[in-house]
Amino acid sequence: MAKKQTPPTRRRRAAKVQAGSALVNASDLRGLRTAWRNKELVLFLGAGVSIPYGLPTWKSLILELLFEQTEETRRLGSMWPHYRRAVASWMTEYFDYDPLVLARMVERTLGSNSRSDVPPPLSATNQNLFLNRLRAHLYANHRVPTGRTTLNAIGDLIARSDLKHGVASVVTFNFDDLLERELEGRRVKVQSVVDARRVNRQGMPIVHAHGFIPESGPISRKDVVFAEPDYHRLTESVFHWSLSFIVERLRKNTVLFVGLSMSDPNLRRLLDASRNSDIPPHWQIQKRHEIHDHQVLEVMQDVERRARDYASVLGRQYDETKNPQQLEESIHAVLRQADSYDRQVFESLGVKTIWVDSFDQVTQVIDAIATR
Repeated sequence: MAKKQTPPTRRRRAAKVQAGSALVNASDLRGLRTAWRNKELVLFLGAGVSIPYGLPTWKSLILELLFEQTEETRRLGSMWPHYRRAVASWMTEYFDYDPLVLARMVERTLGSNSRSDVPPPLSATNQNLFLNRLRAHLYANHRVPTGRTTLNAIGDLIARSDLKHGVASVVTFNFDDLLERELEGRRVKVQSVVDARRVNRQGMPIVHAHGFIPESGPISRKDVVFAEPDYHRLTESVFHWSLSFIVERLRKNTVLFVGLSMSDPNLRRLLDASRNSDIPPHWQIQKRHEIHDHQVLEVMQDVERRARDYASVLGRQYDETKNPQQLEESIHAVLRQADSYDRQVFESLGVKTIWVDSFDQVTQVIDAIATR
């Protein structure tokens, strides 16, 4: 008798397991748990981990500093922080500014009190002034959020590690010391790595790939990757200590990316360069693309405006859609397609995606890893 064939749709459907209210592919969770049991799990952390604590994104940090220093925009300093960040976000999108280029101006304008278009190199005094302002803006609105956060879940996961099981190390692209404080509150020894000195076994290594700016204590400008020249030096140096550490972890460990958009071209380049298998060895947690009900009308109006502009450019008569429901359905279809595109792109980089419907579910996925 011929073997009964499983319908194609059933073969393609991955088994799901419950992680709190999140449904996760069983194979994804199994891969992370295996890495945890073998102490091969490494966490790569981005700004999404720190934002709930009132810390700005890198883009917001740059623009707040720029507004503070530029005479024409200094009046924005009296605005509420959420309005300043909203204006900063609008500015970069409306004028298509690259924050990396603007970061160059943030530091350089401190080097001169004149109106010269080319300020002189920063003195040691002005470097300290820049670092102190950077720290002041980084922690200006620091708060302890209510409820459990992703950082809390990460702290619990690391605290459950021992010599044989758990998290091997952490790479953070954030300047802040929030993770160090989170772990110290759990009496977990930490080792903040900010330069090429050898990592010892005296605590959990937390590698600050772009520099370290604790809320108090000394800061070294040479270790802070902030402005465009810093990124140039980072990418042009084949043997830069942080790049070497990242590549080694990508090649030898299982990495879980948390709070990262994965849009950094340098990180994507390193993922491509370090991949040595057709099977994606790493995972990321990402929130699905979505538009809330109260945003649908605004998005539809924006699409209509763009359609009107394109019709003018193409020399065509603009006809407003006669079927708003069809337009709305198309927008939601595009969002679903965006999830599919992201999944395929990230898998080509060696990273599988664990999708969540809300940021609360990120903590549930992390909590589900620490089983033996």
